[in-house]
Amino acid sequence: MPARRLSHLLTAAGLAALTWAGAASAVDLNTATLDQLRGIRGIGPKTAQVILDERARGGRYLSFADLSDRVRGIGPRRAQSLQSAGLTIDGGGTRVSGQGGGARTATGATADGEAAVPVKPPAAARR
Repeated sequence: MPARRLSHLLTAAGLAALTWAGAASAVDLNTATLDQLRGIRGIGPKTAQVILDERARGGRYLSFADLSDRVRGIGPRRAQSLQSAGLTIDGGGTRVSGQGGGARTATGATADGEAAVPVKPPAAARR
């Protein structure tokens, strides 16, 4: 009976260690350095630099769909793979599909409450 109990404890400890190890390797896309991005499986030096350059040019990434739209070579599947490898956006809980992720309203605010960005009204509305 004690051996069985020990086995359960070891299994639980092993799962806890794996969970902790996964959390420790999480890298936030909006704050990561070049070396941190290169540490994510599936991101090489060139892609890491493109991600940083695009972040400097276009601002924070709003979702994995936004990453996929802005960085050539990262499609929805690869974005999902990068998320599984530990890449997060603003601490996790982000979307991979294009549903709702960076869509802006007429006022320029995103559906998830990001800061408003001026949006030029359509030409017909300006007349």
